[in-house]
Amino acid sequence: MGVPKFYRWISERYPCLSEVVKEHQIPEFDNLYLDMNGIIHQCSHPNDDDVHFRISDDKIFTDIFHYLEVLFRIIKPRKVFFMAVDGVAPRAKMNQQRGRRFRSAKEAEDKIKKAIEKGETLPTEARFDSNCITPGTEFMARLHEHLKYFVNMKISTDKSWQGVTIYFSGHETPGEGEHKIMEFIRSEKAKPDHDPNTRHCLYGLDADLIMLGLTSHEAHFSLLREEVRFGGKKTQRVCAPEETTFHLLHLSLMREYIDYEFSALKEKITFKYDIEKIIDDWILMGFLVGNDFIPHLPHLHINHDALPLLYGTYIAILPELGGYINESGHLNLPRFEKYLVKLSDFDREHFSEVFVDLKWFESKVGNKYLNEAAGVAAEEAKNCKEKRKSKGQENSLSWAALDKSEGEVVASKDNFEDETEDDDLFETEFRQYKRTYYMTKMGVDVVSDEFLADQAACYVQAIQWILHYYYHGVQSWSWYYPYHYAPFLSDIRNISALTIRFELGKPFKPFEQLLAVLPSASKNLLPMCYQHLMTSEDSPIIEYYPPDFKTDLNGKQQEWEAVVLIPFIDEKRLLEAMETCNHSLKKEERKRNQHSECLMCWYDRETEFTYSSPWPEKFPAIERCCTRFYLEEPPGTQKVYLGKTAPPTKVIQLADKEQSNWTKEIQGISEQYLRRKGIIINETSAVVYAQLLTGRKYQISQNGEVHLEKQWSKQILPFVYQTVVKDIRAFDSRFSNIKTLDDLFPLRSMVFMLGTPYYGCTGEVQDSSDVITEGRIRVVFSIPCEPNLDALIQNQHKYSIKYNPGYVLAGRLGVSGYLVSRFTGSIFIGRGSRRNPHGDHKANVGLNLKFNKKNEEVPGYTKKVGNEWMYSSAAEQLLAEYIERAPELFSYIAKNSQEDVFYEDDIWPGENENGAEKVQEIMTWLKGHPVSTLSRSSCDLHILDAAIVEKIEEEVEKCKVLTFSNHGY
Repeated sequence: MGVPKFYRWISERYPCLSEVVKEHQIPEFDNLYLDMNGIIHQCSHPNDDDVHFRISDDKIFTDIFHYLEVLFRIIKPRKVFFMAVDGVAPRAKMNQQRGRRFRSAKEAEDKIKKAIEKGETLPTEARFDSNCITPGTEFMARLHEHLKYFVNMKISTDKSWQGVTIYFSGHETPGEGEHKIMEFIRSEKAKPDHDPNTRHCLYGLDADLIMLGLTSHEAHFSLLREEVRFGGKKTQRVCAPEETTFHLLHLSLMREYIDYEFSALKEKITFKYDIEKIIDDWILMGFLVGNDFIPHLPHLHINHDALPLLYGTYIAILPELGGYINESGHLNLPRFEKYLVKLSDFDREHFSEVFVDLKWFESKVGNKYLNEAAGVAAEEAKNCKEKRKSKGQENSLSWAALDKSEGEVVASKDNFEDETEDDDLFETEFRQYKRTYYMTKMGVDVVSDEFLADQAACYVQAIQWILHYYYHGVQSWSWYYPYHYAPFLSDIRNISALTIRFELGKPFKPFEQLLAVLPSASKNLLPMCYQHLMTSEDSPIIEYYPPDFKTDLNGKQQEWEAVVLIPFIDEKRLLEAMETCNHSLKKEERKRNQHSECLMCWYDRETEFTYSSPWPEKFPAIERCCTRFYLEEPPGTQKVYLGKTAPPTKVIQLADKEQSNWTKEIQGISEQYLRRKGIIINETSAVVYAQLLTGRKYQISQNGEVHLEKQWSKQILPFVYQTVVKDIRAFDSRFSNIKTLDDLFPLRSMVFMLGTPYYGCTGEVQDSSDVITEGRIRVVFSIPCEPNLDALIQNQHKYSIKYNPGYVLAGRLGVSGYLVSRFTGSIFIGRGSRRNPHGDHKANVGLNLKFNKKNEEVPGYTKKVGNEWMYSSAAEQLLAEYIERAPELFSYIAKNSQEDVFYEDDIWPGENENGAEKVQEIMTWLKGHPVSTLSRSSCDLHILDAAIVEKIEEEVEKCKVLTFSNHGY
């Protein structure tokens, strides 16, 4: 689930919340949880703006495997590794999924249409439809089998995975990924032997994971996610995890920030101040700005300071409530109503700004009623007031203070009556303002009290469903919020006596969800027997799949935030329509259309079998698979943390005001704290100069005991004394029980050689009982044969590509050096002629073999030596072929070298010539040539030529079969 712009707001409000992941400073974690859908999307369609992008399934699977390996390696979980893929979602989520998938299909269609209009030639292969990342599709079924294969492979071959219990909750298990993870955490907490010091790390891209993690009230909970850059142009996401900056967001620090945010309440409330209850209410307030289940309240936007308003109102009203609003996931309705009543002042304040503008506008145009409905409402209000008063009054209830068409203004009798009239006028216009909202947004003809009461009840029910979903899991699979828009705050009233009940129901089957959320453009993702339901005019549910639809920004700024105005699915009609087609499902399709349990896997040395590959041509079978698994979650145990360590800082010296560089040092530190962390450090009387802890090193004493020696950074950094936290109790469980060499090197554990002569080789610890008393252990190392590259290094010139200056190529080709330089770069051709250009579109017909501004070259074709470009024989052959294909182009550019942009009709001026076709032929040839797919590299890098790389690979292959072992130490 996402809360748009929430992550950005808290990142700016609480700047110390996130830290960049550094390899030697990663905290210890017991459990790592992955919300997998973010990884799947990143690895399958990293750049939706590129309509030429194509990717194969095996590439997607390989990239996903690699991403999982990197995340596991970064966090190194000690006990549990939980991977959760989104399964069938609750109906409340499906409405958002449906809107998002309709929008993505429409955007993809529009981008392809624009590319064709520009004359671009698209690949013949089908593009990747991101809508296939939905439970029940063939793609998800294949991915599921490959992820099971990957888990078995890692458990069987990677020792770092063998001490961890792995859970895999795939797309066949109902529920959103992050909520399946929270369900697991709740079930672990409910066990009598649960350790409250368990350290959790949850990876995911959704901002609402902050709220979700805080609902657990676990003391040690962190979120891992990729770095998010705010502002600037949108750039392509980087798939390679090695090139990604990861951030850790510590919820323990978030708890402290929330405590500080609401610290003013400690002196105001008469009941006990409980930070856990404050956090629960903070989570509730976060729902009011909208999420995947309900729309935002009118005019309540995060980027328009909605959150400070919610928090300020809470601080003002809580002392009057007598307790907290969110009671562990259950709404206290009387208190919630009082909070909303106080918050509803915002509705009037917002309308007041509109009202003033409208009055000014009316005074200028001289119209008594700017809209007819407002006039009717005003007259009704006036008539009602006249009946209540003993004597009728003739003051107008219009926006205008002056009506030129009806004569002069009727003077008010006294100031009191003026104020009363203004208040009545304001309330009348405010009611009409809201009435217009409901009539235009929700399409109702009459905004009755019953309608408003229903709106209030639906919204409060939605808030309670979401709270249950976060704190207790799904309370109803079939419930959903039945409107595209939310009511006004001032209309959510009389809710304290509401009775809220939910029927649990059951989740949709995968194909039912597919038909509920996919647009007709993605019909091929469904079994053939259902596809006609989305396209045939005779389909009983055809109205649910409009080919075109409207969107409404509804106060938002970005198109992706807009409300997608498509009809809600009627569950009963959908299932009835599908019932007539179910008998046509194939056996394989029936298998995909069912739910299954979460898979639990662990390493068992005694188990050994061959695990078949799901794709033998791409992935080898696992010959010695040592994995055992259950489809249920048996009770597990958590190990208690033992031991304490000192704060990870070594103090070098203290400095005071007598130091000569005191002022300069303090100025720099104060500026860094204020600008980067949002902290005012105030007056400083002492500075601590310290070295940060970079790691620990084992030392063995003469009696064979093992102890840890801390390793400190060589860099000495200044810290102001008042920011130093002392007496930290840090858990260090991975080292606490290691006292001897036996503890440090258990039998059959994996080690790496860090000395000579076999640096970097892996080994396995053997029985060392006969030598351990001497401070030694016995290890069997696997020592690969190192290839002998001496001869290749001496003769590499024989395999290197020869590069020549541009004038040499020009002489051989019979053209000028200018043409060689120009055609190996970029050349732009516009439509029409220079005197009569047709639009702004320009085609680049250059070979793009060099990039001066980016300082990049194409290895094998170009090389920059100093300030001079050099060219290979391959570049010469390519230019020769180009000259043969388009001699008129070369001839024209040679004669008009002073121009930057050339035009089709100028190059091919004849009546029988079609310049557009000529340019298209050149573009097709360039895109079809292998050189168009070659990668660039920085001119500052030394790149080995392909022939040399092939020779190195040959030497490596020779060594793969030669392995020495049985070297004991």
